[in-house]
Amino acid sequence: MKRKFIPVGNSWAMLFTKTMLEMLDVNPEKDQVEIEFDKKVLKMEKLSNKDEQ
Repeated sequence: MKRKFIPVGNSWAMLFTKTMLEMLDVNPEKDQVEIEFDKKVLKMEKLSNKDEQ
């Protein structure tokens, strides 16, 4: 799946489709994610409720 960045103020953003969020099992209104960088690879993982505390 290819995505492009879009400008937002002085930053850049990437929009996540509903399908992408469903594949990650992420509710953007209540869930948090952890983002890691491994060389040039971005990794994103949904945090469980116990991880948020």
